[in-house]
Amino acid sequence: MTKKIKATEQSPEWKGYDIDELRYLQAYAQARLEIEKERMLASAQSLYSGTAIKKSGIMGRILGSLTYMDYAFLAFKICRKAYSIFHRH
Repeated sequence: MTKKIKATEQSPEWKGYDIDELRYLQAYAQARLEIEKERMLASAQSLYSGTAIKKSGIMGRILGSLTYMDYAFLAFKICRKAYSIFHRH
């Protein structure tokens, strides 16, 4: 496509888009949508696989060495402390 797409504000005699311009705009929008979808899937996959946490140095090593029981125990302790803070008489 060699000619530029004109906006309505640029030219008062603007008659609209022709079919080639509409197809180009539709393909461009679809390509942007697919690229964004792939980017979001890649970032979500890195979160689920744990690579986002493991990249962060010492914190990644600490969190990577914890088992599910450790997480459950920490969650229990945090919830118990939060409950005691909010339910004082």
